[in-house]
Amino acid sequence: MKRIYLLDAWRSLAILCMLVYHFLYDLTVFGFMETERFESPGLDALQLFICCSFILVSGISSRFSRNNVRRGLVVLCAGLLVMAGAHLAGEPILFGILQFLGVAMIIYGFAGKYFERLNRYLAAPLFLILFAVTWVWTENTLVKATWLWPLGFMYSGFYSADYFPLMPWFFLFLLGTWLGGIIREQKEDSWLYIPVHPALTWPGRHSLIIYLLHQPVLYGICWAASKLI
Repeated sequence: MKRIYLLDAWRSLAILCMLVYHFLYDLTVFGFMETERFESPGLDALQLFICCSFILVSGISSRFSRNNVRRGLVVLCAGLLVMAGAHLAGEPILFGILQFLGVAMIIYGFAGKYFERLNRYLAAPLFLILFAVTWVWTENTLVKATWLWPLGFMYSGFYSADYFPLMPWFFLFLLGTWLGGIIREQKEDSWLYIPVHPALTWPGRHSLIIYLLHQPVLYGICWAASKLI
């Protein structure tokens, strides 16, 4: 099956937006940008676009992967590296985006065949409803147990600099797998397979390594600038 370059381009756009967002975050941390300007509706919308794009594209790609379990383990290990680095920097990350994606891929690797049996016309509305319901549920629920945060249930005092629990985000991932199934049914001469310039797809094809390296580089730049100024 031909490579779907539009997915690489979509992932590239999300990566570039992420670089901008995190650079602005680092500028805020070092006092180059006011917190009020960073915590704006526009940047909140950009953050939502970035995370939803990563999750949806990962779900779509899961329908084309030969081994989602192995793919998930690689991403999960990368997430654990990010967690360790963030801990050293004093910013705890519990179930960040990479950890979530790794676990979601592994779950789908074992149980994907059951999700794929759902009626195609009912699956998408079901996933969207479950996403919305569990979002409201987890956002408005505090629990005493201190071990339910991977599922989305936070306790008083819980904090994570990057947090994407299984609820509600796994249902958005499943929506991506549903989209992936629709794409798989398209003929290879479909508009989905049109060529895209390599410059627009390169970041998307190397998204994991860019994700791992970008914050140390951006943070280092801001740190050096703060020392010089």
